[in-house]
Amino acid sequence: TRREKMAQELLKQPLSEKKQSSYVAPLAAKTNAQKAALRLLEEGRKLVILTGSAGTGKSLLAVYRAACLLARGEVKKVYLARPAVVTGKTIGLLPGEADEKLLPYFRQTIAHFERLLGKSATEYHLRVKNIEMVPTEYLRGMSFEDCFVLVEEAQNFDHSDMEMVLTRLGDNTQMVFTGDTKQNDLKTTSGLKTTVEMIYRIIEDEPDYLSDDDLDCIEAQVGIVHFMPEDVVRSGLTRAFVKVYYNSGGAK
Repeated sequence: TRREKMAQELLKQPLSEKKQSSYVAPLAAKTNAQKAALRLLEEGRKLVILTGSAGTGKSLLAVYRAACLLARGEVKKVYLARPAVVTGKTIGLLPGEADEKLLPYFRQTIAHFERLLGKSATEYHLRVKNIEMVPTEYLRGMSFEDCFVLVEEAQNFDHSDMEMVLTRLGDNTQMVFTGDTKQNDLKTTSGLKTTVEMIYRIIEDEPDYLSDDDLDCIEAQVGIVHFMPEDVVRSGLTRAFVKVYYNSGGAK
């Protein structure tokens, strides 16, 4: 394909002479929720939160935005982060170097990049750290600038984790959280859920401790899209089961 040929030529050049391919495979929104998410992402909202049902394309939409920014040279780096709660272990207990430890968690995310940028181009970006997987415990103390940050499975962050990540957000940076609070593996309320509720409450109540500039900033730079079972695009059977589980119990 065209993008694979461009990527192969890229890999033949010395590292100092390489230029990033500007090709990104097109992606068309399939549902109204996807259209709303793409609109917020392309508007450049600094914080975009995509919550709701599995199989609705939340991660693919976020990766598409990251791939476009990276290919156009509008950001220097894409950071990928997610909690490791589901394994029952911290990232330090898994074998291998940092990237090897993290790769099992990001296989699907990397597959999205390969679909949009091509396999060779994705491998190049990973090798030179244009796309970097970051252990959650390394985020504290970081400041994100001139980059795109994708936090997946964010329903498994508690409230303090969300505060820690959100306060890393610097200039010329877009941060996206994806997650489904119905798949919360924590023994407490999801920080993603409480953060979304807090943002809605702030916009509605306009608390006195926030200035007009603070409120304007939140309204202008934060976007939230909630995906419903009807938005599932993975398969008809997935959509059916999502509806079954959605109607059999509440979010954690």
